Amino acid sequence: MLLQLNIKNFALIQDLSVEFGKGFNILSGETGAGKSILIDTIDYVLGGKFSKELIRYGENKTFVEAIFTIENEDILPLLKELEIEDEDILIISRETTLHGKSIVKVNGKSVVLSYIRKLREKILDIHGQHQNQNLLNKASHIYYLDDFIGDKINKYLNEFEALRNEQGEIINKIKSLNGNTDREKLIDYLKFQIDDIEKANLKIGEEEQLNEEFNILNNAEKISLALNKSYAILDNSNEGISVIEGLSKVVNELSSIEKHFEKIKEKKDRVEETLYVLEDISREIRDLSSEIYYDEFELEKINSRIYEISLYKKKYGESIEVILNYLDKLKTQYDELINSEEVIRKLEIQKDKIEEKMKVAALKIHHIRVENALLLEEKIKYELSYIGMDKADIKIFIEQKEEFNERGFDEVSFMISTNPGEPLKSLEKVVSGGELSRIMLALKCVFIDKDKIPTLIFDEIDTGISGSIAKRVGEKMYEVATKHQVLCITHLPQIAALSDCHYFVSKKIENNKTFTQIKILTKEEKINEIAKMTSGDELSNVTIENASEMVKFATIKKEEISNSIQI
Repeated sequence: MLLQLNIKNFALIQDLSVEFGKGFNILSGETGAGKSILIDTIDYVLGGKFSKELIRYGENKTFVEAIFTIENEDILPLLKELEIEDEDILIISRETTLHGKSIVKVNGKSVVLSYIRKLREKILDIHGQHQNQNLLNKASHIYYLDDFIGDKINKYLNEFEALRNEQGEIINKIKSLNGNTDREKLIDYLKFQIDDIEKANLKIGEEEQLNEEFNILNNAEKISLALNKSYAILDNSNEGISVIEGLSKVVNELSSIEKHFEKIKEKKDRVEETLYVLEDISREIRDLSSEIYYDEFELEKINSRIYEISLYKKKYGESIEVILNYLDKLKTQYDELINSEEVIRKLEIQKDKIEEKMKVAALKIHHIRVENALLLEEKIKYELSYIGMDKADIKIFIEQKEEFNERGFDEVSFMISTNPGEPLKSLEKVVSGGELSRIMLALKCVFIDKDKIPTLIFDEIDTGISGSIAKRVGEKMYEVATKHQVLCITHLPQIAALSDCHYFVSKKIENNKTFTQIKILTKEEKINEIAKMTSGDELSNVTIENASEMVKFATIKKEEISNSIQI
């Protein structure tokens, strides 16, 4: 939802800040006051085209900042790219100088303009003045239809997508095998690497063992001296009385008195147990000391092997395990290239089987679309008729193509005839901005529960309508506003009466300069503005009373709409 716009030096706006509310927001004001300029600022900050005329006369740059709440979860992957996570507010700003240089930021981080346009698709739609980009893009029509169908088609779309991904992997593999012009060179290179790694005869755990042996040999003299001294202290009487000999004497002495002094027996047993343990340790130390000797040749051999392994790690991977895994991949790639004809033949068979499954899934998808397209046509026609386009005829064409696309093999086109006797034509050929806006409004009503875009802006939607049709258009926009934030520029009191928030846009002249300004109207001011929309600037008790009645009945209608939506 759009929370706030901060604007500096944009067209007639010098310095303006405006906050928008939930639900149905109306912008009204005299012609030329700058209502459409506000829409232009939103278009500009969200990546729209820039021209020097947008910068206020006499200034050298313009700046617009838009603040949104984050409501569409589809935007989260885009924000993650900028490491914007766990935030509820999205602040987008754009500043452009007379020379055309732009600075664009999202939550304080500089981005390219193309990134903003991707964000725009997820947060806001502008309808009017031929800015209905999604509607005019024929490629998006298939998504409108599939979203309308919903769960009935999603299962088969997911199945088709999985098959298509599998098909893509096989096609890439075949291309890789077929398209390698330096195949023989690659085979030779792979064979060289395989032979080189196999020649090394590397073993997992070998490096750790070599390092341990190297450490022992490199410190053999120190280790041997320590072991021999330890053994001598424990069990070598040549060095005087040994620890073991001393403990043995202690055991003998204590044994001689244990029958006279029972309390000593437990102490004697513990000393005796310690004696046995030390005797075992002493023998093990003696055996180890006999194994330790300095062998210069063996040390050099181990050192050379460690160095050899380090060279292989530099060439092929950070560890022996990584190198051996890389060797397995090399062998697989080598075998595929050597046996590429056979591998390609098997891959082609596999691809054909997958494509048969894709055809089955795509055909199911096609039939579901055909069945539901008629229902969608009827719903859109009903909505169009309700808002004064009862003569319009809309058809959804579903054409099977020979080539698969990402959603089957269908191409979907929404075609419309806005007047009797006129041929059906594509939506981008609808000349009237007002008609386009009303067509989009009809679609939004049909997709009210499925459309994830939080904010919708309607401009020119009241072109060529009045009376009861204007009232119906307003009711439909309010219906959409129960699930989305809607901003609408209008001159019609029937639409304005339904607003949740009513903004009045005006301009003033000071020191021979023109300024656009905006204010949110109180309930009384709203009634006065609607009265002016009805009868002009001359207000009377009658016109004010009529406007008051119009707002009263609009409030009742809004409650009816809200209750029906909830049901």
